[in-house]
Formats: sequence, C-alpha cells, structure tokens
Amino acid sequence: MKPAGVSRLVRLDQADSTQLEARRLAEAGAPDGTLVWALRQSAGRGRLGRRWRSPEGGVYFTWLLRPRFAPERLGELSLACGAAAAKALAGFGVETAVKPPNDVLARGKDGRWRKLCGILCEAAGDSRALHWLLVGVGVNVDNDPPLRRAASLKALTGRRVGARPVLRALLREFARARRDGRFF
Repeated sequence: MKPAGVSRLVRLDQADSTQLEARRLAEAGAPDGTLVWALRQSAGRGRLGRRWRSPEGGVYFTWLLRPRFAPERLGELSLACGAAAAKALAGFGVETAVKPPNDVLARGKDGRWRKLCGILCEAAGDSRALHWLLVGVGVNVDNDPPLRRAASLKALTGRRVGARPVLRALLREFARARRDGRFF
C-alpha cells in the first residue's frame, strides 16, 4: 500500500540525493505525487547547496508535485511544509518548532532546541505556472546526526522509532495540508 498522497513510489537503498533523482524524474515527465525515498544518501544537500551525511536510520525523501497555484505563493511553501512536518513529528512525543525558513527543531531533555528535520523546496516553471515542485525532507530518526546541534527521535525519546512510521506520518500530514489547501 502506498502512503497518503503518493501516486508512484521509487524506493532506493542509496541515492546520491533524493532531490536530484526526483528532478531527473520530473524532467522526464513523472506524475504528480511521485515519491523518491532512499535509505541513505551519498550527497544529501540542503539550502544554499549545503551538503551533509545521510546515514541509514534517517528518513530521506523528495515528493514531486505538479501544483496548480500561482508561482507567487512559493514563498509560503517552505514555512507551510515546516509546519506540517513539525506537526507530524510531534506525534512521536517530542516538542517541535519551525525555524524559518526550512528547519524543524525539537526540544531536548536539557531544554535546548536541536535540529530534527530539514526541508528543501525547489520548483521549475515560469512567471505564469509551475511545471513541477520538489519537497525534499531529511529527518534524523534512529541515526546519529552529523551535527552536534542536531538530534534524532531516538535520542530525544530514548527508543527506536523506525523510518516507515515517520515517513507515513509526514506524508499523511503533507497530504492533509495539500487537500485542505494550506499549501500546494
């Protein structure tokens, strides 16, 4: 069974970057709702071209959409995605907050906020219409995050969570937000 909002699932053991793979698929005409999910990334990336290690145990995916909204609304998208991700991740027993423009933080037992999730939104189109939109998400789940100021769900909750429940929760919340018109 495919997760909520997914028309085609491309599951990879390893990808250079789910964002790059989804871009290739978008340019080849892949349908709205295509999801590229990798267990590991060798060249994961974020905003401003930043790169990071993406070891097994995290959730790394890019959701390809073919939205029907004005390109002027793209500025709202990253924050709306962050809010949806924060809501989904809070369901695992952690306090979350959105750090604009594209991070989801969680409060640790020491009271400090740490990066739990990063989101990268990219689009192609012109001034009148979008051809495609990529929503890339990376979540520290059961892995050891590469940054000291980051945390995983496992470290925050004291238990293994598993990638599949996190992926389902995120996609369910994104699909709900899309259906309700909050974004996309």
